Amino acid sequence: MYDAVITNSTLFGLPNGKSAKTDLAIKDGKIARVGEINPKRPGYEAKHVVDGTGYYTLPGFVDPHSHSDYYLLIDPLADGKIRQGVTTEVGGNCGYSSAPIGGEILDVRRDAYKTQFGLDLDWTDFSQYWKRFEKNGSAVNYAGLVGYNTVRATVLGSRDVPYEGKKEDVKNAVRQNLAQGAAGMSVGLVYPPACFATLDEMTDVVSEVAKAGKIFTTHIRSEGPRLVESIEEVLEITRRTGVKLQISHLKTAGKENWKKLDRVFELIEKARDEGLDVLCDRYPYVASNTGLQVVLPDWAFDGGRNGVMERLADKGMREKLSGEILLNHPEPEYWDTVMVSQVATKANARFEGVTVAKGASLTNKNPLDFIFDLLLEEKTEVEAIYFCMSESNMDRIILKDYVIIGSDAGARSATGPLGIGKPHPRTFGTFPRFFSDYVFRKKLVTMEEAVRKTSTTACERFDIPMRGLLKEGYFADVVMFNPERLADKSTYENPLVYPEGIDYVWVNGVPALSGGKSTGALSGVGLALPDSTPV
Repeated sequence: MYDAVITNSTLFGLPNGKSAKTDLAIKDGKIARVGEINPKRPGYEAKHVVDGTGYYTLPGFVDPHSHSDYYLLIDPLADGKIRQGVTTEVGGNCGYSSAPIGGEILDVRRDAYKTQFGLDLDWTDFSQYWKRFEKNGSAVNYAGLVGYNTVRATVLGSRDVPYEGKKEDVKNAVRQNLAQGAAGMSVGLVYPPACFATLDEMTDVVSEVAKAGKIFTTHIRSEGPRLVESIEEVLEITRRTGVKLQISHLKTAGKENWKKLDRVFELIEKARDEGLDVLCDRYPYVASNTGLQVVLPDWAFDGGRNGVMERLADKGMREKLSGEILLNHPEPEYWDTVMVSQVATKANARFEGVTVAKGASLTNKNPLDFIFDLLLEEKTEVEAIYFCMSESNMDRIILKDYVIIGSDAGARSATGPLGIGKPHPRTFGTFPRFFSDYVFRKKLVTMEEAVRKTSTTACERFDIPMRGLLKEGYFADVVMFNPERLADKSTYENPLVYPEGIDYVWVNGVPALSGGKSTGALSGVGLALPDSTPV
């Protein structure tokens, strides 16, 4: 007897990119049959039959760029991802990961997560994290990356210091955690302390990733003024090491930089023609989301959070910081495009959803003093949304065959401990928005290509076996949506809203969403991926 049978649905994501209107059966966590099934016929009975008339059935979406490392331990139901059809996530992106972690950065995170969410950080490496993950349970499957920013902060501290003195300690941490099942390594070259890393340092460390046969993902050093140079840098690392490269959330930030996209495409495509293994990911929104502190110059982060706060509290340093920030953003209207999305304390919650310009006006301060004071009061724990991108450039990026879809968001919920702040709407709407906009409304992407961009390629890219296709014998990660009702309902003003039209999701053959309602199932698994270093 089958555990579930989906009848009369149009299936996309069959082997070889095919689609068909037929049936699908699930048994013991796997796809047991793809083809005509009559549940009333002996031998074809099912415990649960879903009439798929009018529905599209696809492989569960794979989010290659998530930040759910800690969120899945805080709220394992991951409703914000399950309800948009995501069944597998790759976390630890942009250089910050759950493991390996130690030293002052562990102290800072323990304090932050214990204070705000009551989460105890009782692990230091990936082997311990996997045990905690398994004990906790999760609605989604999870693969994790080693975050180089976290590694560097653990070994060297959050300071601008040379790497050479402790490079073996750094490389050992990377090697050991890759061997413990991390999917690869990420870096955020725009963020501390990796912003202090040189090209030679990154080449040295990334060589370890290449030797392990795993992937290197990067938030490049600049997505605006130094965009072209930053693309050249990571491509050079790839040439030197032969690593498999994933450029995170490819974008052109700032109107004055929109014209650089053709040169970016030229560089990436030349590298691919040379035989370099380069792909990118992107979310379908024109606003980015990161910490408010990124407006500060790199030198301000020397010494970690305490160093930043000391500088923000010093009048002379504030003047120096202001001078450098105004060189990059001299136009007053810039602060109308930066919106505070989340703070850590209730005292400043009134500024969530408010632009920096408006917040400055409400407090009778200039924009920079408003920022400095808010960062100080919140111990730098402030998230912000930056409206900085071009829609036409976004379309051109998403349509490239080497670009897949990733949310750049953690698994949140509309209620509960993570139903807080004004998170970027990509947190709840990335995948339904991609299908509704690019497949159905704009008609720029076929369904077959959409499946490749949201499931199949990510599994191939991160070496996640037996997922990403509707294929007999594969794990039953399956999503069903009604194309007529599919819609992203989350907005910048009211983001804590789930999408519509996605009514059924199975993770490893267990229903996580049924008839549009969460089942509470925690059937996801930790995808500890083996080290493929040649013997």
